Amino acid sequence: MPPPPDQELREYHRIRYPLVERPTLLLENRSFTVIDVSVRGLFYIASGGPFPQPRDPIKGILRFRRGAQVVIEGEVVRVHETGIALHLRREIPFSVLLAEQRYLHKRYPMWS
Repeated sequence: MPPPPDQELREYHRIRYPLVERPTLLLENRSFTVIDVSVRGLFYIASGGPFPQPRDPIKGILRFRRGAQVVIEGEVVRVHETGIALHLRREIPFSVLLAEQRYLHKRYPMWS
């Protein structure tokens, strides 16, 4: 039996951000808006090209709006128009993600 259409099929829970709360990904002196994050991945919007390709290595800094910063390393797993999905080699610390989730749930109860 197939899963319901609204069921999350990803391996890890994703935190999706409202526009004003989105983290920033710093890569090679460029800044990109992050749409969502999980323990082992993130999805960001690239603009202006050149765009990375699947399997390209990525290294940078994920900067959350409330101050936490995480060095990330991973590879591109999907490119969709200007959206880039990354699989991370190391996990984003659970404590950081939990704090983000709690903040968003408190501030945006209908969003999370």
